[in-house]
Amino acid sequence: MKSFISLEKVNKVAIILLILGAGSGLLITAQWKTKNLRVSNPVFAYVALQDTRDKLTEEQSQMKNQIDSLQDEIKKDQEKLKAQNVSKKKVEEVEQYTEMVGLTEKQGKGVVITIDDSQTVEASIDSITHAADLRDLVNFLWSTGAEAIGINGERIVFNSSIDCIVNTILINSTKTTRPFTISVVGDQKRLLEGLQDENNLKDIYKRVKNEGMIFKITGLRNVIIPAYNGSFPIKFAKIN
Repeated sequence: MKSFISLEKVNKVAIILLILGAGSGLLITAQWKTKNLRVSNPVFAYVALQDTRDKLTEEQSQMKNQIDSLQDEIKKDQEKLKAQNVSKKKVEEVEQYTEMVGLTEKQGKGVVITIDDSQTVEASIDSITHAADLRDLVNFLWSTGAEAIGINGERIVFNSSIDCIVNTILINSTKTTRPFTISVVGDQKRLLEGLQDENNLKDIYKRVKNEGMIFKITGLRNVIIPAYNGSFPIKFAKIN
């Protein structure tokens, strides 16, 4: 009887081991056949993103060059119409509108502002230039008699965007780097008085004093601001 019980136990153990072995084999096989959903080398994804960024930047540059070329052609056609004395009033009206929306170069008396990160303290939220600083300055300049504004070569118009993605500032969807040079054409006296009054730009002046952030204002007799070379997305427009 004892030998029979021992044999029965041995058989049970053998069956259990067989089941466990089969289950383990299936699990290993499934893991081997299953594709790894995670990126095995994160550097590949980073390089791919860099390539995409560079490609989009190049495409944007090409599109801006095309817009510049088209604007030059429009100017030439307008000059031809003027010479032919065909609808001169209409041509002048078109020129007035193109100047109003920033499609022509603007130059005249004005100011140039340089704003940059502090060079004396470690980078912090108060010592670096933010997109919000540029937006505040642009809004203040419009309210202080600015006729045209440009930042690092980008013309600011009615639909311009000044955004920030991580630590990169985009103006008109174009990546820009510090320092930021803001060129302004307008009533120079009024602009200088408004900008130099520390009560108007309290947050910026506070960070200049406490953190060493750079904020310089210069009045110039001739400031040149390039034409806007972006697109104007139009929605819900009707032609009468």
